[in-house]
Amino acid sequence: MVSDGNITISLERCQVAVGKKEISLTMTECSILACLVANQGGTVSRKELILKVWGESFAGKPTTVNTHIQRLRRKLGRVAKALQTVRGQGYRWKCAR
Repeated sequence: MVSDGNITISLERCQVAVGKKEISLTMTECSILACLVANQGGTVSRKELILKVWGESFAGKPTTVNTHIQRLRRKLGRVAKALQTVRGQGYRWKCAR
């Protein structure tokens, strides 16, 4: 279980709750979000996300991460502002409180 006070992520059940509202995410989206929230405040590069979420056998394009981040932002609603792009470096989760 990963949490920042406003969002709670259960990787085992792939459940995400913003406050008391449950949000439906894919396993990939859930894994990306958990990685970012666990590294709260720190920047996670696209390469790091690929290794942590898909593993070394990833054969897709690195821009796949961008697509998943975009979908996450759409699904997260009001707390999406916590998911920040750090230009030229990657992504970071800044506490949504």
